[in-house]
Amino acid sequence: MVASFVAAARDGDLARLEKLLAADATWSSDGGGKVTAARRPVEGREKVSRFLVGLFQRFAAGMRFTTAEINGEPAVAAWAGEALLGVVALELPEGLVVHARAVVNPDKLAFADRQPAGA
Repeated sequence: MVASFVAAARDGDLARLEKLLAADATWSSDGGGKVTAARRPVEGREKVSRFLVGLFQRFAAGMRFTTAEINGEPAVAAWAGEALLGVVALELPEGLVVHARAVVNPDKLAFADRQPAGA
C-alpha cells in the first residue's frame, strides 16, 4: 500500500491516488516552525490528491523513498542521500488512507534518525 501510494503521487496519477484515499482523507504536516509545511490540514480525497501530486512535482526530484513503521503505522521516509528529510505515517483502518501525518520538523527527524531500526 505504501509503495502504491508513493508511486501514484510520484507519477502524478491523480486517479490512482484517489483510489487509495478515503473520501474524507486528511493530510497534516509538522514543520515545527523550522521548515515549510502545510499550516492547516488538507481535507478531502480530491484536495489531498492534488496537494500530494504538487508536492512531489515540486520537491521529490532526487529523493529516495523507503517504507517504514512509525508508531505502529505504515509509513514512508524521504531521503536525500543519507539525510532524512521527512516521514509520513499513514492511517489505513480499512485499506484506504484516512489520515497522512507528515513530519518534516528537523528536530523530530534528528531524533527519529538516531533510533535503531525496528525500535
